[in-house]
Amino acid sequence: MLQFDQTLNETLNDFKEKNQLYAVSMQELRKPITIEHYEKWLDRGFHGTMSYLADHLALKKDPQSLSTQLNSVITVACSYFPLRSPYENKVAGRVALYAQNTDYHFWLKSILNSLIEQLKTISLDQVYLPFVDSGPVLERDLAYQSGIGWFGKNTCIIHPQNGSLFFVAEIFTSLKSTTPDSNLAPLPDFCGTCTKCIEICPTGALAEPRVLDANKCISYLTIESKTAAPVQLRPKMGDWFFGCDLCQTVCPWNQKFFKTKNISESDRPSFARLLNLSDAEHLSLVEDFRFLLTASHNEILRKIKGTPLMRAGAKQLKRNALVVIANRKLVELKSEVQSVKGLNESELVDWVLGELS
Repeated sequence: MLQFDQTLNETLNDFKEKNQLYAVSMQELRKPITIEHYEKWLDRGFHGTMSYLADHLALKKDPQSLSTQLNSVITVACSYFPLRSPYENKVAGRVALYAQNTDYHFWLKSILNSLIEQLKTISLDQVYLPFVDSGPVLERDLAYQSGIGWFGKNTCIIHPQNGSLFFVAEIFTSLKSTTPDSNLAPLPDFCGTCTKCIEICPTGALAEPRVLDANKCISYLTIESKTAAPVQLRPKMGDWFFGCDLCQTVCPWNQKFFKTKNISESDRPSFARLLNLSDAEHLSLVEDFRFLLTASHNEILRKIKGTPLMRAGAKQLKRNALVVIANRKLVELKSEVQSVKGLNESELVDWVLGELS
């Protein structure tokens, strides 16, 4: 068995280097240590309309209920900034950093499948279940337990060298862990007294350290929510068109990461509520939003195919554009706003027109 352990660890380390992953760790599959925190979060209704997060509670409590053969989990961490797989037709609207890559569900899943193929050369008759932000598992809990990072006050896993701008993915397997638990001790909390992430959130979505109220989160409001944001939150959303990075990019650990990667000040994400656009950027934004408001849903879907923006869909992207149009006072688009149909958001359209008056 010793030789098998060495081969397995060598395979994981070699795969990590070849795929430019900063962490690949394997641990015994056990009950999540943050499950009580998660249950309290659900009880407070902080998951908004994402009912699937509550529906999957039983599976999250007991990951082995996914398959009685499961023994271990391999957790992978992969940075998405600087951009790893950017799409060709850049969106003019303000988009979260992760969503400026092509859809990670595809390329990161492909990386996991490549690892599974390598593992099968070591042991074919095993169970391998890959998850990329798509399964009923507590991914941050697994990342924390495997020593990838600590829980930041912005609720993200933070690594002292790599910050928090990374994806976490897993392979659940019947292979048995070869790493002693003592080698996977969780990292201590290095947030200290810093509260920059809480203070910068325009909508106050961080109810308290490490507790996010999705109902107020710009990412939730622009991606997951099927309805327009409450009127009192709309002006606070600024010009975020899809997602939001503020609570991450303001983090000193990500600022440290930017410096380590020699990312120039001009290429670092802005903390401003509204971006300071050049004349050319302003024109591009206007033309992009004109297309969104006048194009058919099929035309929009063809344009965003293969990008994370597919998660919101055409209808919600039109809705998001309307909020940005109001907040940036894009009066050039007033006639297009007036002609918007089929959104079932007449109240939102009236609000936008009022802001443009």
